[in-house]
Amino acid sequence: MVKDVSLKILNKKILACKAPQILIAGCGTGQHAIDVASRFKNCDVVAVDLSLRSLAYAKRQARDLGILNIEFIQADILDLAKLRRQFDIVESLGVLHHMEEPLVGWRVLVDCLRDNGLMKISLYSELARKHVDQLRLEIKNKNIANDNVGIKFFRTKLIDNADENLKNILLAPDFFSMSSLRDLLFHVQENSFRLIQIEKILANLKLEFCGFDFVISNPIVNKFKLSNHGSDDIYDLNKWNIFEEENPNTFSETDGFWCQKNL
Repeated sequence: MVKDVSLKILNKKILACKAPQILIAGCGTGQHAIDVASRFKNCDVVAVDLSLRSLAYAKRQARDLGILNIEFIQADILDLAKLRRQFDIVESLGVLHHMEEPLVGWRVLVDCLRDNGLMKISLYSELARKHVDQLRLEIKNKNIANDNVGIKFFRTKLIDNADENLKNILLAPDFFSMSSLRDLLFHVQENSFRLIQIEKILANLKLEFCGFDFVISNPIVNKFKLSNHGSDDIYDLNKWNIFEEENPNTFSETDGFWCQKNL
């Protein structure tokens, strides 16, 4: 994994870990946890989520696929200290940006990470979601209900609208299912971030950026390297911030980034 995405590992003790203990904070219906449990050799996964319904579905899916190394737990991220456990890898995708205070939740996750561990975080990009924010504001101003009727009404309205600026929404995979579209446009709590903000948060949490979860041959990385020639430039969030300002859709779809404790 480290070689595939070209991570800059600060504490190399993690590379010697033969049986990683992994926390998935916000596992939803299980796809993420099942993927991780299948990808890391000899790992044990703890997958937590607030929704019992999602956890029940996730557990059935794991059982049907013969994935036996996942422990599913109903829990709030803010209560994870009660587990009294630390992990070699902590991953949280699609959760922190829906919390009222993302930094508070992120700090809890840092406390769950072993000193030599790796953390993977995914957050919404402010630049990539400008068109989403505009639509969310329209939904709010027009008081469109967050139910099946309201969501279908607004989706039909978007389909019938010929505005070129809406093309990204119409092409988004989340546009085609009720639950995904609700999360995309109707979620009651959402935060988005600029890379320069993320750099400051990492410093505040005493974390070091290790790299994005891009494979080395990713076209975005190749484009970035056309104007950033230093060997360590891909680990410089200031340079990535400049690149994103020039290419605002860079992080419209991303699997997040990796970081480690700065000890």
